Amino acid sequence: MSGTLAASLAGALRLLGGDRRGLERMDLTLDGFWASFRVMAWLVPAVALAIFADLRLAAEIGSARSLSPAAVMVAGVINYVLGWIAFPVFLALFGNMLGVGRVFVPWMVARNWTGVPASLPYVAVVALWLVGLMPTRLLGPLTLGALGFSLFCGWRVAVIAGERPAGAAVAFTLVDFLLGLLIEAGADRLFGL
Repeated sequence: MSGTLAASLAGALRLLGGDRRGLERMDLTLDGFWASFRVMAWLVPAVALAIFADLRLAAEIGSARSLSPAAVMVAGVINYVLGWIAFPVFLALFGNMLGVGRVFVPWMVARNWTGVPASLPYVAVVALWLVGLMPTRLLGPLTLGALGFSLFCGWRVAVIAGERPAGAAVAFTLVDFLLGLLIEAGADRLFGL
């Protein structure tokens, strides 16, 4: 593990623990901003796991229609890529109007790096279910808990790196989440899922 990677992940954990000094471990320059998007590639195995789980769950619960594995995979990849970049694009377009232009780069760097620990509960839940160590009836509640943790991570980053008050951070976190839902719904509809 490179020093920059280890430092950035350590910084992400500190940040999620409420320590603003976690930002000091990350490269908050414009180069660091672009480099932080490499996290997208590192999380591809988690996305593949989620797509596989979607296919298996549809088969297990007897989906009303037959799902094309290829369509589910393509929709999943589109959801992932567009969902990852939608919020940064939103803030790039409206950030100055919303008063976040000054903190845009550190906010997105922190958001990207905290994406790794934020995804771990979901990955653990899905992996346990896929290998048969967790019954399907627990998948929904535990996935909801993992989503709650991910939303908390987004909120924490908005408060610390985005320098937003707690209430405003909730609104920004919900915008990020809703953008993802809209993209997912659009991709699913496009592929008839």
